[in-house]
Amino acid sequence: MTMRTRSGLIHWMLPAGLSLALVACGSETRTAPLAERDPAVTGALSDPIMADPDLTSQNRGDSVLSGGGPATAEMPLDARTPEETEKARLAARDLLGGSIDPAPVAKLRLPVSKLAKAATPEAVAVALKLGSADCPSRMSYTFAWAARLPPALQVYPRGHARVVAGTDDGGCKLRSVRFVTPVAVSDVIDYYYASASKAALLPVRRTEGGDEVVAGGKANSSYAVYVRQGRNGLTEVDLVTNGF
Repeated sequence: MTMRTRSGLIHWMLPAGLSLALVACGSETRTAPLAERDPAVTGALSDPIMADPDLTSQNRGDSVLSGGGPATAEMPLDARTPEETEKARLAARDLLGGSIDPAPVAKLRLPVSKLAKAATPEAVAVALKLGSADCPSRMSYTFAWAARLPPALQVYPRGHARVVAGTDDGGCKLRSVRFVTPVAVSDVIDYYYASASKAALLPVRRTEGGDEVVAGGKANSSYAVYVRQGRNGLTEVDLVTNGF
Protein backbone atom coordinates (compact mmCIF):
# COMPACT_ATOMS: atom_id res chain seq x y z
CA MET A 1 0.00 0.00 0.00
CA THR A 2 1.39 3.41 -1.01
CA MET A 3 1.24 6.23 1.57
CA ARG A 4 1.28 9.81 0.22
CA THR A 5 2.24 11.59 3.45
CA ARG A 6 4.43 10.89 6.45
CA SER A 7 1.44 11.35 8.73
CA GLY A 8 -0.46 8.79 6.65
CA LEU A 9 2.36 6.28 7.12
CA ILE A 10 2.25 6.78 10.87
CA HIS A 11 -1.51 6.22 11.01
CA TRP A 12 -1.13 3.04 8.96
CA MET A 13 1.63 1.65 11.18
CA LEU A 14 -0.03 2.31 14.55
CA PRO A 15 -2.73 -0.35 14.27
CA ALA A 16 -0.15 -2.87 13.11
CA GLY A 17 2.10 -2.06 16.08
CA LEU A 18 -0.80 -2.43 18.45
CA SER A 19 -1.75 -5.75 16.92
CA LEU A 20 1.76 -7.08 17.42
CA ALA A 21 1.70 -5.90 21.03
CA LEU A 22 -1.61 -7.69 21.62
CA VAL A 23 -0.27 -10.89 20.09
CA ALA A 24 2.82 -10.71 22.29
CA CYS A 25 0.69 -10.16 25.40
CA GLY A 26 -1.59 -13.03 24.52
CA SER A 27 1.24 -15.48 23.97
CA GLU A 28 2.81 -15.07 27.40
CA THR A 29 1.44 -13.70 30.69
CA ARG A 30 3.94 -11.79 32.75
CA THR A 31 3.51 -10.53 36.32
CA ALA A 32 4.88 -7.10 37.10
CA PRO A 33 7.90 -7.58 39.38
CA LEU A 34 6.45 -5.25 42.04
CA ALA A 35 3.26 -7.29 42.21
CA GLU A 36 5.26 -10.27 43.45
CA ARG A 37 6.61 -8.38 46.45
CA ASP A 38 5.09 -7.95 49.85
CA PRO A 39 3.25 -4.58 49.82
CA ALA A 40 5.09 -3.36 52.90
CA VAL A 41 8.49 -4.15 51.41
CA THR A 42 7.47 -2.51 48.15
CA GLY A 43 6.47 0.63 50.03
CA ALA A 44 9.72 0.72 51.95
CA LEU A 45 11.79 0.35 48.81
CA SER A 46 9.75 2.85 46.83
CA ASP A 47 9.80 5.57 49.46
CA PRO A 48 12.91 5.62 51.66
CA ILE A 49 11.71 7.74 54.55
CA MET A 50 14.77 9.73 55.52
CA ALA A 51 15.13 12.94 57.46
CA ASP A 52 17.14 14.36 54.60
CA PRO A 53 16.82 18.04 53.71
CA ASP A 54 17.56 17.16 50.08
CA LEU A 55 14.45 14.94 49.82
CA THR A 56 11.58 17.36 49.27
CA SER A 57 8.99 15.46 47.24
CA GLN A 58 8.30 12.17 48.97
CA ASN A 59 4.91 10.53 49.27
CA ARG A 60 3.53 11.30 52.75
CA GLY A 61 0.25 9.43 52.29
CA ASP A 62 -0.92 7.77 55.49
CA SER A 63 -1.51 4.52 53.65
CA VAL A 64 2.19 3.85 53.10
CA LEU A 65 3.30 0.93 55.25
CA SER A 66 0.14 0.99 57.33
CA GLY A 67 -1.32 -2.11 58.85
CA GLY A 68 -0.38 -5.25 60.63
CA GLY A 69 3.28 -5.03 61.49
CA PRO A 70 6.60 -3.33 61.06
CA ALA A 71 8.53 -3.32 57.81
CA THR A 72 12.15 -2.25 57.77
CA ALA A 73 14.53 -1.08 55.08
CA GLU A 74 18.29 -1.15 55.60
CA MET A 75 20.22 2.09 55.29
CA PRO A 76 21.75 2.38 51.79
CA LEU A 77 25.50 1.94 51.68
CA ASP A 78 25.98 5.26 49.92
CA ALA A 79 24.40 7.01 52.92
CA ARG A 80 27.13 5.72 55.25
CA THR A 81 30.13 7.38 53.67
CA PRO A 82 32.28 9.91 55.57
CA GLU A 83 31.00 12.63 53.26
CA GLU A 84 27.35 11.82 54.05
CA THR A 85 28.16 11.60 57.76
CA GLU A 86 29.66 15.08 57.72
CA LYS A 87 26.65 16.40 55.81
CA ALA A 88 24.40 15.04 58.54
CA ARG A 89 26.45 16.73 61.27
CA LEU A 90 26.42 20.04 59.40
CA ALA A 91 22.66 19.83 58.84
CA ALA A 92 22.13 19.22 62.57
CA ARG A 93 24.24 22.26 63.45
CA ASP A 94 22.38 24.42 60.95
CA LEU A 95 19.06 23.50 62.55
CA LEU A 96 20.35 24.71 65.92
CA GLY A 97 21.94 27.95 64.81
CA GLY A 98 25.34 26.78 63.59
CA SER A 99 26.77 25.04 66.64
CA ILE A 100 25.87 22.39 69.21
CA ASP A 101 27.23 22.40 72.75
CA PRO A 102 28.19 19.04 74.28
CA ALA A 103 25.51 17.50 76.47
CA PRO A 104 26.33 17.18 80.17
CA VAL A 105 27.72 13.93 81.49
CA ALA A 106 25.06 11.55 82.74
CA LYS A 107 24.77 11.56 86.52
CA LEU A 108 22.28 8.70 86.78
CA ARG A 109 23.56 5.30 85.64
CA LEU A 110 21.29 2.26 85.57
CA PRO A 111 22.78 -1.22 85.02
CA VAL A 112 20.14 -2.36 82.52
CA SER A 113 18.29 -0.44 79.82
CA LYS A 114 14.52 -0.27 80.07
CA LEU A 115 14.48 -1.13 76.37
CA ALA A 116 16.71 -4.19 76.67
CA LYS A 117 13.82 -6.52 75.79
CA ALA A 118 11.67 -4.07 73.82
CA ALA A 119 11.72 -5.26 70.21
CA THR A 120 8.65 -3.39 68.90
CA PRO A 121 7.29 0.17 69.19
CA GLU A 122 4.48 -1.11 71.39
CA ALA A 123 6.98 -2.78 73.71
CA VAL A 124 9.08 0.39 73.80
CA ALA A 125 6.05 2.49 74.82
CA VAL A 126 5.07 -0.04 77.48
CA ALA A 127 8.61 -0.21 78.86
CA LEU A 128 8.82 3.58 79.14
CA LYS A 129 5.26 3.89 80.50
CA LEU A 130 4.43 6.71 78.12
CA GLY A 131 0.75 7.45 77.69
CA SER A 132 -2.17 5.60 79.25
CA ALA A 133 -2.04 1.83 79.56
CA ASP A 134 -4.08 1.14 76.41
CA CYS A 135 -2.27 3.59 74.11
CA PRO A 136 0.47 1.19 72.91
CA SER A 137 -2.15 -1.31 71.71
CA ARG A 138 -3.70 1.40 69.54
CA MET A 139 -0.49 2.08 67.61
CA SER A 140 -0.41 1.49 63.84
CA TYR A 141 2.61 1.10 61.60
CA THR A 142 3.11 3.81 59.00
CA PHE A 143 6.12 5.95 58.18
CA ALA A 144 3.76 8.94 58.13
CA TRP A 145 4.04 9.11 61.94
CA ALA A 146 7.67 10.20 61.55
CA ALA A 147 6.41 13.42 59.96
CA ARG A 148 4.21 14.09 63.02
CA LEU A 149 6.95 14.25 65.63
CA PRO A 150 7.22 17.54 67.56
CA PRO A 151 9.51 20.10 65.89
CA ALA A 152 12.26 19.84 68.52
CA LEU A 153 12.30 16.03 68.35
CA GLN A 154 12.46 15.22 64.66
CA VAL A 155 14.55 12.34 63.30
CA TYR A 156 18.22 13.34 63.24
CA PRO A 157 19.03 15.02 59.89
CA ARG A 158 19.71 12.49 57.13
CA GLY A 159 18.80 9.67 59.51
CA HIS A 160 17.10 6.57 58.13
CA ALA A 161 13.82 5.53 59.76
CA ARG A 162 13.51 1.77 60.04
CA VAL A 163 10.36 1.15 62.12
CA VAL A 164 7.71 3.79 62.82
CA ALA A 165 4.41 3.56 64.69
CA GLY A 166 2.00 5.88 66.41
CA THR A 167 -1.58 6.68 67.34
CA ASP A 168 -3.92 9.60 67.90
CA ASP A 169 -6.86 7.37 68.88
CA GLY A 170 -8.75 7.40 72.17
CA GLY A 171 -7.05 10.45 73.57
CA CYS A 172 -3.59 8.99 72.87
CA LYS A 173 -0.89 10.98 71.11
CA LEU A 174 2.00 8.55 70.90
CA ARG A 175 4.88 8.32 68.40
CA SER A 176 7.71 5.78 68.27
CA VAL A 177 10.51 5.83 65.69
CA ARG A 178 13.54 3.57 65.45
CA PHE A 179 16.14 4.96 63.07
CA VAL A 180 19.81 4.63 62.24
CA THR A 181 22.45 7.22 61.40
CA PRO A 182 26.17 7.05 60.57
CA VAL A 183 27.04 9.83 63.04
CA ALA A 184 28.45 8.93 66.45
CA VAL A 185 26.35 8.23 69.54
CA SER A 186 27.71 11.42 71.15
CA ASP A 187 26.61 13.50 68.14
CA VAL A 188 23.04 12.25 68.51
CA ILE A 189 22.95 12.83 72.27
CA ASP A 190 24.39 16.34 71.93
CA TYR A 191 21.85 17.21 69.24
CA TYR A 192 18.74 16.07 71.13
CA TYR A 193 19.88 17.57 74.42
CA ALA A 194 20.51 20.92 72.73
CA SER A 195 17.30 20.82 70.71
CA ALA A 196 15.16 19.88 73.72
CA SER A 197 16.83 22.57 75.84
CA LYS A 198 16.16 25.21 73.18
CA ALA A 199 12.47 24.20 73.18
CA ALA A 200 12.30 24.30 77.00
CA LEU A 201 11.57 20.56 77.20
CA LEU A 202 13.73 20.09 80.31
CA PRO A 203 16.07 17.33 79.09
CA VAL A 204 17.82 15.03 81.56
CA ARG A 205 20.83 12.85 80.79
CA ARG A 206 21.35 9.30 82.02
CA THR A 207 22.74 5.96 80.92
CA GLU A 208 20.93 2.63 81.05
CA GLY A 209 23.08 -0.38 80.35
CA GLY A 210 24.53 0.20 76.88
CA ASP A 211 22.06 2.98 76.05
CA GLU A 212 22.75 6.71 76.30
CA VAL A 213 19.53 8.55 77.11
CA VAL A 214 18.02 12.02 76.84
CA ALA A 215 14.55 12.25 78.37
CA GLY A 216 12.20 14.86 79.74
CA GLY A 217 9.01 16.75 79.05
CA LYS A 218 6.67 19.43 80.29
CA ALA A 219 3.00 19.69 81.28
CA ASN A 220 1.33 16.53 79.96
CA SER A 221 3.97 15.80 77.32
CA SER A 222 7.01 13.55 77.65
CA TYR A 223 9.72 12.07 75.47
CA ALA A 224 12.73 9.76 75.56
CA VAL A 225 15.65 9.28 73.18
CA TYR A 226 17.64 6.04 73.59
CA VAL A 227 20.89 5.87 71.63
CA ARG A 228 23.28 2.94 71.22
CA GLN A 229 26.02 1.63 68.97
CA GLY A 230 24.31 -0.59 66.41
CA ARG A 231 25.37 -2.94 63.67
CA ASN A 232 27.74 -2.17 60.83
CA GLY A 233 29.12 0.90 62.58
CA LEU A 234 25.75 2.67 62.57
CA THR A 235 24.17 4.39 65.55
CA GLU A 236 20.69 3.11 66.44
CA VAL A 237 18.10 5.37 68.04
CA ASP A 238 14.68 4.83 69.65
CA LEU A 239 12.81 8.13 69.73
CA VAL A 240 9.47 8.14 71.57
CA THR A 241 7.14 11.08 72.25
CA ASN A 242 3.82 11.31 74.07
CA GLY A 243 1.26 14.08 74.31
CA PHE A 244 2.77 16.53 71.81
